[in-house]
Amino acid sequence: MAKEIIRSDKVTPPLAPLSPAVRSNGFVFVSGQPAFFDDRQIAENDFDAQMHQVMANVKALLEAAGSSLDKIVKANVILKHASDFARMNEIYRSYFPDGNYPARTTIEASMGNPLFLLEIECTAEA
Repeated sequence: MAKEIIRSDKVTPPLAPLSPAVRSNGFVFVSGQPAFFDDRQIAENDFDAQMHQVMANVKALLEAAGSSLDKIVKANVILKHASDFARMNEIYRSYFPDGNYPARTTIEASMGNPLFLLEIECTAEA
């Protein structure tokens, strides 16, 4: 099966040379999603709002690929500040059935855009 580029009209298209998501060989690979909404708007300095928007963007791309949050097998969370780890876990937990979480790695790193407080990328079953 050839790879298929996945986009969603619910997700702000990237300016960088990358695809929002790619479906290939029974999986969907979602690129790191920032918290953009309404064509490059972002909730500055509001971690909760950014976390929920990131999850909405991931969900929209997965749905456009015929998948869903419950089919995520691996997620990578990139936090600008490690101090947001506990709050990220609280919000993240609410998007999955209790005990049925994807494998996950969380790291702290600087972001390409100074307004980003986090990004999430993932791999899901198609």
